[in-house]
Formats: sequence, C-alpha cells, structure tokens
Amino acid sequence: MAATESKAVLRRRLREWRRALSSDDITARSQTIVEQLKALIAQRDAHVVMLYSAIHGEPDLSRLAAWCWSNAISVVVPEDDLGSIQVDVVVAPGVAFTAAGDRLGQGGGWYDRFLAAIPSSVLIVGVCFEEQVLGSLPVEDHDVRVHRVIVG
Repeated sequence: MAATESKAVLRRRLREWRRALSSDDITARSQTIVEQLKALIAQRDAHVVMLYSAIHGEPDLSRLAAWCWSNAISVVVPEDDLGSIQVDVVVAPGVAFTAAGDRLGQGGGWYDRFLAAIPSSVLIVGVCFEEQVLGSLPVEDHDVRVHRVIVG
C-alpha cells in the first residue's frame, strides 16, 4: 500500500473516532494538555505562540490562549498574516503522531509547508489524545516532524 493510501485510511479511521468524542471528554482531556503547554511555554520564556482553532475532536486550547494573554504572551493563529512576527512556539494539531514526532495532518499540507520554512530555533509541539499516538505512521519526504508530542 502506498504511503498516501495508508494516510487516507488512517485519517478516515481517526476522524471517525474523533467525531465520537463527547464535548465533556474533549474539555477534560484538553485541560491536561493545556497545563503541560503552560509549563513548557513558561520554561521557554516564549513571547509569541502559534495556536490553532480547534475543530471537534481536537484538543481545545482556548484556556491556553487566555492564559497566554493574561501573561503578556502574544497568540497568533495560522490564519494571521505573520509578516515579520517571530514565533517562539508552534502548537500543531494532528490526526495522529508517533512518540518520535512523526505527524499525520489533515492532508492539505499547510503545516508541513509552514513548519519547513520556520527557523530551527522555533519549538514545534504536537498535541493530541492518547489514542492518536501510534507506533508508526507512513512518512513522506515532505512531512515535517514535531519536536515534542503532548498527550491528553
């Protein structure tokens, strides 16, 4: 099976799983991720953090965004025009990850293109729920690894 076919099968299976998650479960599990991200962002002394707008089934980072703002940390999202803004930490969602940092995204390639173009000093953190951490993923040359995976 080609890597793209394997990716399509995994995406379909994990998207179905995500759709079945209850909002309460997402909220509770997201809080675990948010607490770990707060500690990491504080440790890095980050000034600008890129978050994402969650869709159903993805970790909800709205509490992290509020914490950042209350601590004078700027928050940007992929939809923003970053111009010359230097991001310190990028928090990336994914359909699946491996412990080593391989990431399976939604399939559009936006994050892979963006992550390939940022300075190596930027910390890239993948976030997901434990069922989304797999032993291996089909990887292609253009796929960009995250530096760390935080699981809730």
